[in-house]
Amino acid sequence: MKKVVFSMMFVLVTLVGKAQEHFTGSFYCEELKATLMMNLTEPALPLKDLDFDETYGYMKGNLNGMWVILKVKKADEKKALVRMVSDMGVDAQDVELKLTDEGDVELKLVGEQNIKTIQDRKYVKLPKVVVFKKK
Repeated sequence: MKKVVFSMMFVLVTLVGKAQEHFTGSFYCEELKATLMMNLTEPALPLKDLDFDETYGYMKGNLNGMWVILKVKKADEKKALVRMVSDMGVDAQDVELKLTDEGDVELKLVGEQNIKTIQDRKYVKLPKVVVFKKK
């Protein structure tokens, strides 16, 4: 019985790891002039300017600071729910990442909206859904 349970757990961990492999790479959003770098398989992206040794990724550009992916809450082949925090550590945001058929990533804000973009020297709410194109 223990072998069966162990085997099932191994398969589950393997499937989750395979699903997260799809969420790896560099993406760019022309609308926000922002870059999204990520590797949801493991926290392997270092941020030397901040106190984060290695992260699952980050988003920076024409935004209110850099946003760091600290936690992968759940992931499958097409969607991932992650927790992002601002580089100041004050704001946090749940974000749903969805792969499109073209290999791009749709970023959808979940819950209260904390990520903002800068337009005409003012902070403006980010659109609820934005698309990042694969670089």
